[in-house]
Amino acid sequence: MSKRALVIVNPRAGTKKAKKDMFEIIDRLSQNNYIVLAQTTTKPGDGIAFAKEYGADQDLIVCCGGDGTLNEVINGILAAGLKTPLGYVPAGTTNDFARTLQLPKKADKCMNRILSGFPRFCDIGSFNDRNFTYIASLGAFTKVSYSTPQRIKNILGHSAYLLEGVKEIGNISPFEAEVTADGASFSGEFLFGSVSNSTSIGGLYKLNHLDVRLDDGEFELMLVRNPKNVAELNRIIQQLVRGKYDPRYVVFAHAKDITFRTAKPLSWTLDGESGGLCTEVQISVLHNAISLII
Repeated sequence: MSKRALVIVNPRAGTKKAKKDMFEIIDRLSQNNYIVLAQTTTKPGDGIAFAKEYGADQDLIVCCGGDGTLNEVINGILAAGLKTPLGYVPAGTTNDFARTLQLPKKADKCMNRILSGFPRFCDIGSFNDRNFTYIASLGAFTKVSYSTPQRIKNILGHSAYLLEGVKEIGNISPFEAEVTADGASFSGEFLFGSVSNSTSIGGLYKLNHLDVRLDDGEFELMLVRNPKNVAELNRIIQQLVRGKYDPRYVVFAHAKDITFRTAKPLSWTLDGESGGLCTEVQISVLHNAISLII
């Protein structure tokens, strides 16, 4: 008996790798007795719309694109109340979440996992009235991922982010924030803040895989304090590299419910896309909200 699969592809992701991968995905699914419905995104929001409109009655949904495309597809699945297993073929520029999932870079190897693997429930983050897959962040370098022009990403790949980051160094400014995490309070002047469920953060630094579990009902809070001098800056860099944190410089905590309050609206980034300007943000964990084949 045939099964049904919905394939959602962002053909402009990464170096347009997804456009090439789409044929591999459809072919492999067809060979494994799936009737395939394929949709390509042309504008923001298409991934959400396709998952909501066509996701029901499917045995499998496959997303091919970058972290932003995956975010949209997951939001569509959640909005439609679906429990359909989701397979991910990463084809973006940085693919942070794919690194956490330890997914292969090649589409054929990803399809091997999708066709032979088992669904695993993963936590998703709730950000005010939106959802994110693996990270919500603000402060230094958080605008880089969505402010870098797509055509530059297509040409330079991950190097485009590094170049854009260098351009932003001169514009880095600290922000005042009050943060609560499961009752614990942290306040002061920070350079960077994130709530994540990933070992790879912007492709710039990594969390210890022992500190991150995708299904534990908790996300990881990271707050990098504004250094007062070069010595403190060196300590911060060393702590980020080693993954061992002194709360005087870097706050690291596991939490289910986190609140950020800032005196002025600040730009947030959700899974590499713009999260808008906010003065107050409520973040909570949606425990085991999505079924991922990994």
